[in-house]
This record gives sequence, C-alpha cells and structure tokens, in this order.
Amino acid sequence: MPSFLSLVEGGLTPCGLVTPPPRRGGRGRKGVGNELVAIAEAYGVPVLRPERADSPEFLAAAASLRPDLGVVVAYGEILQKPLLDMPREGFINLHGSLLPRWRGASPVQAAILAGDEVSGVSVQRVVEALDAGAVLAEREVALSPVERGDELFVRLSEVGADCLVAFMHSVGEGPLPAGQEQDEDHVTHCRKIFRSEGIVDWASSAVEIDRLVRAMYGWPWAQAILPSGVHVRLLEGQPAGNFSTEAAHGTVVDTMGGLFVAAGEGVYRIDRLQRTGKAALASDEFLRGTPVEVGARMKFEGRP
Repeated sequence: MPSFLSLVEGGLTPCGLVTPPPRRGGRGRKGVGNELVAIAEAYGVPVLRPERADSPEFLAAAASLRPDLGVVVAYGEILQKPLLDMPREGFINLHGSLLPRWRGASPVQAAILAGDEVSGVSVQRVVEALDAGAVLAEREVALSPVERGDELFVRLSEVGADCLVAFMHSVGEGPLPAGQEQDEDHVTHCRKIFRSEGIVDWASSAVEIDRLVRAMYGWPWAQAILPSGVHVRLLEGQPAGNFSTEAAHGTVVDTMGGLFVAAGEGVYRIDRLQRTGKAALASDEFLRGTPVEVGARMKFEGRP
C-alpha cells in the first residue's frame, strides 16, 4: 500500500490498479477489505481484479488502459510474456532486498535468518527469469540485531515507496535507463515460506533459533511443543550467552527468569510465548499457569 499511495500522492497516478480478486475470510465468510481499492477509487483509478494475470479477459482489459510502464509491488504471481510485452517500456518491480542477494519470495525472512547486517530495496526491470533483471535504483538499510520480520517488512515498504517515487520522478516521461546488470556470481535465492518452516529445531544453535523467532514473527510464527505436548508460539527471547549446559538439545535447563532450553549450541531463553487461542504472556506468567519441569525435553515434529 505505501508504494501505490506514494505514487498517487506524488502526482504519478497510474492508469490502472491490478490487485487480487475479492476474498472472504473470518466468521461469516465476509468480504475482506482491500485498502488499495479504496485508494484507487478515491483517486479515480480504474481497478482490475483478475483471478489470473494470464487470462484472455484480463489481458484485453489491461491492454485497453494503454500502459506505458507496468509497476509491480508484491503482486504474488509470475507475469507471463504477453503481459510483460504490453507496456511500451515494459515492467519494473520493487523488490525487498539488495539484488542479486535474495532473489525470490521471502527476502525479508531470508535476510534475518542469514544474520545479514544490511538489507534494502531494489527497483529492477522485470524479465522472464525471476528477479533477474537489471537494477535501476536501490536503497540500503541497516538491520538491528533484534530486528523482527514484521518490523523489517514495514520499514522496507516505506523505504521502497520513497525509492520508487524518486526513481519515477527522475525518469519523467523519458525512456528507462539501462540499469546495472546483476552479478550472477553473487546471486542467492529464497523461496516461499510455508507454515512448517516456523517449527523450531532445537538441534539448531541458540543464535539460529533466535533468528528464526524474529524472522517468522507475524507469520508463520516460530512454533514449539512443550514437554507436556502443549503447542506454543515463541514470540520473544534471546540466546543466553552466560548459560552453559551439557544437556541434550531441547532439554529445559532452567525456569527462573525465563524458560531456558538447551540448543544444539548454547541455550535459548524464551521470554514471551503464546498458547493457541490464548493471550501472549511473559514466560514467568505463562509458567505459573502451565508448569514445565526442569530436565523435561521439548517435543519436535520435523518439517516434511
């Protein structure tokens, strides 16, 4: 949303908005609102909501808008050649990483999982190979050592909107610049995140578990199973740097001042967690209602 709103507020009103079709969710299966549609309607921008971006009906409707340039921001569908060839200047894409690092669907989570110290956004040409087009503009941001996935997504959305608008103003009505081709020797890839990837593997190091908890915050969340079989989300914690143990990974080694669990390397301290359907609680409050014994071992359901 920040990118579309910044474009229209910056005097760069698109000839049309393409966004996913209406969905229903929640109790009663009511229609889920789309803020982009509301903004487009307020500014008189035509809205197209195709089930598929390669359908003949959509392609005909898009062609009728006579676009000079297509701009993609988190659309979630790979665009096919008939659509890519439609605008005179082709398509550009706002991507949530400093390409060629983290081509793919989950650059925000990938940056945190890898322990990257910097991330950013790239405006790139869209080509048929995923995220492989020349980079036209970019902005770098420093990552905090306690950065969460939801927080980084918001930051990059705002930085990306500014970067996109500045680039569009710099181009004006002229042709797009050639841009900088990506160095194929430095390409890294990330794939779509599935719920199972939030499952904590206690054989990982405490540092890796900490990154997982932060990267998956918001969705799909870091997920663990207490020795009693209770499923929980891990919302906050950190490696316990001053705590050493010989216990097997997944073993609860202390419950004073946090829920301390042995990892494959080091100990991870859980500070805040949540049972399914219950309120999020600090670990000391949680343990008063759901005791966990020192020496018991966390259960693990491996990823498929």
